[in-house]
Amino acid sequence: MGEHFRRHGAMSVRTDATPPLAFRACIVAPTYNNARTLRDVLDRAAALGLPILAVNDGATDGTAAILDAWRAAGPDRHVATHEINRGKGAALRTGFDFARSLGHSHAATLDTDGQVEPEWLVPLLDSARAQPHALVLGARDDRTPGYPAKSLVGRRFSNLAIRIESGARIIDSQCGLRVYPLGLVAAVPCRAGRFGYEAEIITRAAWAGCPIVQVPVPCRYLPEDQRISHYRPVVDGIRGTRVHLRLLARRLLPIPHPRWPDARSAMPAWRRLVRWISPVAAWNELRAEPAARGAYAVAIGVGAFIANLPIYPFQTATCLYVASRWKLHPLAVVAGSQISNPPLSAGLIAAGVTVGHMILHGRWYPVRDLDFSREGLAQALPDILVDWIVGSLVVGVACAALLFALSLLVLRAIPPRASADEPRDP
Repeated sequence: MGEHFRRHGAMSVRTDATPPLAFRACIVAPTYNNARTLRDVLDRAAALGLPILAVNDGATDGTAAILDAWRAAGPDRHVATHEINRGKGAALRTGFDFARSLGHSHAATLDTDGQVEPEWLVPLLDSARAQPHALVLGARDDRTPGYPAKSLVGRRFSNLAIRIESGARIIDSQCGLRVYPLGLVAAVPCRAGRFGYEAEIITRAAWAGCPIVQVPVPCRYLPEDQRISHYRPVVDGIRGTRVHLRLLARRLLPIPHPRWPDARSAMPAWRRLVRWISPVAAWNELRAEPAARGAYAVAIGVGAFIANLPIYPFQTATCLYVASRWKLHPLAVVAGSQISNPPLSAGLIAAGVTVGHMILHGRWYPVRDLDFSREGLAQALPDILVDWIVGSLVVGVACAALLFALSLLVLRAIPPRASADEPRDP
């Protein structure tokens, strides 16, 4: 098998010094109703010289018979079967559990729909062998002709969400070509099923301190009449959004995450703080990474949302906390919150109270009936506060969406870095 592996350029999100880890890899191939391409993919994967664990995820075509014949044709071929379709996430978990029971340390994953070549796993396996503690991800070029627009939108949304959740700058969060350290899979709790699992494991790997390596892989899309996809844009898009909302909420909680491996960043805390608040670092990043502009626009929008909350004495502290937990630039979040300064603050409060009263009572706020005496205001204050709390959420979302859109337009106008000689991040 040694001649199959070559040194290959890889992009590393994070690396730390960690103890050596044994490398004994296998291939996990989840499959569902891919009878037309299944046997060819598995036979070519077998040529890589690794044990293969195929997971039949409740297929209703001829998959079972194909897998029986394939398993009998050679050694180190294993099949697990779900009686009903449980989704890709469940199929991967079954394969990973099976792999651990056989003593493997790593599992390379391979889709069987024919849109990826098994040979493309070679550079990923090479990178995993060189960095056995790393989660290795395939990274496709999204400029490839024929790349489906709906897939591109979902991919970019997922990439951005993962960055906000964890700080990991992921190129392709949806590529099925990966190499998982099975110790990582066992250490971090992933609840998402179906296609959401592949996004959640990246976020949780980053939370755990696991290095993430991204290796460029080719991208090919079959003609429309030959393309097999079980992804449902609406249903699976909603599921994916729910996964990321749950992860964003979890990230706000000041509860430690499981670590794997037990590594810590070598960068001193003071240097991380300087880098975090540095406007120079932000400017260099915006010029060097056009994809980062979406994250900065989100940060400004989040600040605008916080600006509407009835927590005026604690707004800046809240902005810094949310920026820290969601891996947003603190200056961008604080900048977005400045819309709560006078004279706009009075308008935002009035809008919040009005909208809240409309939501709760179905009518405009009866300003004419309000008693402006000290006693009258004291009596009305609790109701006004409830209206403000409810309305601030709605007005906050509207302000966040507006500032996000405006910020993105402005940030996209920033010229990219002209040369590699410009100052780097501190």
